[in-house]
Amino acid sequence: MRSFRGCVFGMLALITAFSAAAPKGVPEPVVPQPFGVNIHFTQASERELNLLADGGFRFVRMDLFWHEIEKQKGVYDFSQYDILVRDMTARGIRILFILDYGNELYDAGLAPHTDAGRAAFARYVEAAVKRYAGKGILWEIWNEPNIFFWRPKPNVEDYAKLAHLVIDTIRRVAPGEFIVAPASSGFPWEFLERLGQLGVLQRLDAVTVHPYRPHLPESANEDYRRLRLLLDRYSPRKYLPILSGEWGYSDIWQAMDMQKQARYLPRQWLSNLTGDVFLSIWYDWKNDGEDPKEPEHHFGTVYHDLRPKPAYIAAKTLTSTLNGYRYLRRIALPNPDDYLLLFRKGEQLALAAWTTADPHPVTLNLPRGTVQVVDLMGKTRSIAVSGAPFILDLTQEPQYLLLPAHGEMNLIGAWSPVRQLLTVRAGHTQNIPVQVHNPTEKTLSVVLRARANEQTLAQARFRLRSGERRVVNLPVRVEERGIPYLRTTIDWVTDKSDVLQTATVWLCVSNVLNVRTLPPVRRQVLAVIENAGEEALRATSQIRAGSLQGSAPLNLAKGQREATVSVQMPEALPADVRVSAQIVDDKGVILARSEETRWVSLEAVRSDVTGWRAWVDGDAKVEGKAEVAITEAPEPTPLGVRTAARLDYRFGKGWRFACVNLPQTLVPIEGKPKAVGMWVYGDGSGNMLRCRITDSTGQTFQPDHGAITWKGWRFVTMRLDGGFPGFWGGANDGVVHYPLRWEAVLLVDSNQQSAEKDWSIYVTGIALQY
Repeated sequence: MRSFRGCVFGMLALITAFSAAAPKGVPEPVVPQPFGVNIHFTQASERELNLLADGGFRFVRMDLFWHEIEKQKGVYDFSQYDILVRDMTARGIRILFILDYGNELYDAGLAPHTDAGRAAFARYVEAAVKRYAGKGILWEIWNEPNIFFWRPKPNVEDYAKLAHLVIDTIRRVAPGEFIVAPASSGFPWEFLERLGQLGVLQRLDAVTVHPYRPHLPESANEDYRRLRLLLDRYSPRKYLPILSGEWGYSDIWQAMDMQKQARYLPRQWLSNLTGDVFLSIWYDWKNDGEDPKEPEHHFGTVYHDLRPKPAYIAAKTLTSTLNGYRYLRRIALPNPDDYLLLFRKGEQLALAAWTTADPHPVTLNLPRGTVQVVDLMGKTRSIAVSGAPFILDLTQEPQYLLLPAHGEMNLIGAWSPVRQLLTVRAGHTQNIPVQVHNPTEKTLSVVLRARANEQTLAQARFRLRSGERRVVNLPVRVEERGIPYLRTTIDWVTDKSDVLQTATVWLCVSNVLNVRTLPPVRRQVLAVIENAGEEALRATSQIRAGSLQGSAPLNLAKGQREATVSVQMPEALPADVRVSAQIVDDKGVILARSEETRWVSLEAVRSDVTGWRAWVDGDAKVEGKAEVAITEAPEPTPLGVRTAARLDYRFGKGWRFACVNLPQTLVPIEGKPKAVGMWVYGDGSGNMLRCRITDSTGQTFQPDHGAITWKGWRFVTMRLDGGFPGFWGGANDGVVHYPLRWEAVLLVDSNQQSAEKDWSIYVTGIALQY
């Protein structure tokens, strides 16, 4: 267990800068206001419009196509969009308009990249905003500019120039309008970082992302926490809300079906609420076609002919059952896989409950009365509560509990954290703001407590008059910098412990130190320290390897993001030794520590080892070359190793990738490794670096490192224990069934831009992490 030093405060500081309401311009967390769908129409039948409204969708996201509006220079025709605005306004549905794409009249139809093209785009934006200002529209700058939607290829510098001009234009003609961007595909961290550096993020009213993934909806929460840190770093004085502008699951994806799609829709919306995501727009409203094998035709909540799918029924069940209920907080159940969300409407309380794990019961303390339980598809049953503990069976399908109105429940709905993701700086006191209310007729003596990992971070006592509402601060201080996200429980302390009087808040550490060790060579161990806060630091890196210990000074300059420290151990290390590292300051305080790792080297990169193989795959009609040889690299690794496997490859234009595999005796993978690591001498090509493994059922996985953007040596790792972006064959369930074997220890996939050129990378020091 890791230790945290907390400051315990006996007094509570009042604040007025925060409000428990949503930031201006984004919907309140009152069902169904934060929920919507993407659409692909400007005109629809009354039947379709009413079906959409009846589903409880209160936002639609739609392209405001530049090329359709301006077909003659300087002439703008919004007639089709006038119909859409009229129809949605009549049904109480707000619109997020995407300002996109190119126009053949300017810059040859590519994304605006000249001054003239950008100026023309700004004039179209000005015309649109003047026409629809004051109608509650969210204006989004482009769609997924980090991928192929920015033609001819993504260019963050050009996108930033356009974004600044669009923001200038809207602020000039309609200062009160709400501007969002970049509508990124996934979480492209380098792209988002650059937008922060170029000053775009801090000028927005909210940031939109598209968190597509083949995994559980709840897995996006860690990405939201990382994004929260990034946004607060570039916009420290202005809170930037996060919006999920497009995200869905095709019901014919691998390991997906319509019932799972139906489960994932409400879970996506609800889990987004727990991550301070103020708007969740599902992709898609309806199936875009009827091809049974085309994934794009299976994202909808309804069929192409508008027949409701299970996903529609699940959405309508959520929006109708909890209609008018305000989200308060996520209850802090002991198991992080269990979700219990509390809502309030007047004096009525409700819960949304599910688990990402196998079905199991949880126990709640509820007063006598009747609980209405509504399942995923809207089936309702009544359960009498007699005073004994209430047993709730959690499954992977959300269910909704309408709790009995009872005086004993008043205080459960009387408070909520203002924010559930809070950026903190380790070593400094920060505040957790909490909205509190006294609904009783007497003055209350209240105790609030913040705790993490069984240790109290803060505790406060205060009095709350009858009917009083206010926002208060819980001051906390986290010392350790080795954990980026600290799951914290807030308690409204009562005589009898009650899990319903808890809340979950995540403290996101801005100056985190991430420490990891690389595979040792003889006596030498390298520790890599990532300094996210870019703070200056003088400390000591301590290494433990079995019974051996070593240390070396660590000096981080202000602005330095990473350092590699070499530690000489007293003697050569055994091959299977477990290694760990920690960073200790000059007072002896442990600031961060790595996990204990055992590296097993694959002794394959040697001049006397034969049997390496290289080949190309993909479209056989496209040119491709892949050759592998054991040779000397242009320079040694930081560990002094120069012998490496060199991959020479070339791709034509089209789908092609190069594969390299080990000699046959090393193809079987021993045990259950967490990851594979290797030193890669990059070529800066931008091609994608991956590997490929197959499990005991014949199911294939393709772990991904990312683009080869660097030149020279870099140690890279790829997970082997699950969470892969894709899988196929065998069990086809996304679960790793051991033992494993290598299909390709190295795979380089063409990014198309690097086609028709010769490239080479070097690889050495391949090792499995256990």
